[in-house]
Amino acid sequence: MTDQPRPKAGRNQSVKRKNPPKPEEPGTALWKKVLFVSVGVLFVVLMVVSSMGTSWLNVFQTVKPGAVVVTDVTITDDQNRPVLTTSESVYMNGLKENRSVFLVSPFVLDAGLPYTDTVKTVPIVAPQGGVNYTLFGEEYNAITMGVTGMHPGGTKTIPLGSNVTEERNYTAEEFEQLGGDFGNTSIGDEMVLSFVENPAALYDNTTTPSYALRTTHVVNRTDDSLVLSFSHARADLTVSQVRSQ
Repeated sequence: MTDQPRPKAGRNQSVKRKNPPKPEEPGTALWKKVLFVSVGVLFVVLMVVSSMGTSWLNVFQTVKPGAVVVTDVTITDDQNRPVLTTSESVYMNGLKENRSVFLVSPFVLDAGLPYTDTVKTVPIVAPQGGVNYTLFGEEYNAITMGVTGMHPGGTKTIPLGSNVTEERNYTAEEFEQLGGDFGNTSIGDEMVLSFVENPAALYDNTTTPSYALRTTHVVNRTDDSLVLSFSHARADLTVSQVRSQ
């Protein structure tokens, strides 16, 4: 009989086997995935917020009296037609409709501080520079007071019609002297008039008068006269920046 090879002494030939992993309880894997996704989303949000610095906190600001505020404004008449705006798109739409609308820079307002002058002139950007637009003091005061309590990015409509309801009657001859065409003018038609900013210059040969524009419109008409309204209906505000409180 042939001897069979014997195992060498001193060596354990047995092999230990690991116990098979226990199956996860139903739903455990799903909750882990949800947790991992949530942590990932939170990480992305924190990265975005950190890149913004503290500017995102401005949305929680409330405009207080005395704050310096940058505001976009569109002023319309009682027929919902823009006459003055800081919006280029509103301005371009007005040009397409062959209307009298003026583009100006955003207003920098002293929020909540009464404006007591009789007029406020605003530099016009387009359609021509070097000319001002006339706002009545009551209108500008309504805007500066109305911006208080707003937030950056917030919008608000300020009624202006109750502040200025001035209307003037013009004979056909007077209207023609203003540059109008009485025979071809109807109720609702717009007209841009010039106001002297320095009336004393009219009596001083050494000073050149300066003028500011104002959009008016016809509210009544007879065979020999018409009535122009100088009031604006409302100002739509959007706060873009609070510079200081």
